[in-house]
Amino acid sequence: MRPIFGFELENSRMSVSNKVVSFPRRMAAVLYDTLLIGVTTAIIGGILATIVAQVGGIELHPGSRLSNLLFLLDLVIAFFLFGWFWTHGGQTLGMRAWNIKVVTDDGSPFLWPQAFFRYVGALFSWLALGVGFWMAIFDPQKLTWHDRFSRTHLIHTH
Repeated sequence: MRPIFGFELENSRMSVSNKVVSFPRRMAAVLYDTLLIGVTTAIIGGILATIVAQVGGIELHPGSRLSNLLFLLDLVIAFFLFGWFWTHGGQTLGMRAWNIKVVTDDGSPFLWPQAFFRYVGALFSWLALGVGFWMAIFDPQKLTWHDRFSRTHLIHTH
């Protein structure tokens, strides 16, 4: 094993092959998932916000405590949506559309703790203006920050 960015990856499991997912394909799946899960999260969050505002007689204003709380709830909802897809077959809808699957580096089942680290890592990748995603262009194994953080990687399913 060799350490990369503080993480150790097994070369036998992470060899670069024709199964490595290209950056454009990865980003197409990200766009697809952002639209699908973003809309789903917005709908669920909107329904909850409306219920809370109506029941509590509270007006929602951007930047208010309730608005911030609902934003955090949206992040939690998105985590559970992504996590469910990753732990139940390793594919979100966008990943299925682009024939991509997330797998663990050691071949073990993809579990909720890895889903958490992958999701949080992806959030940090976005917060850093997408740098965590762009790393896949330059990385010899085409891995992003969240791939490394969660000890997972993407493969082609076909």
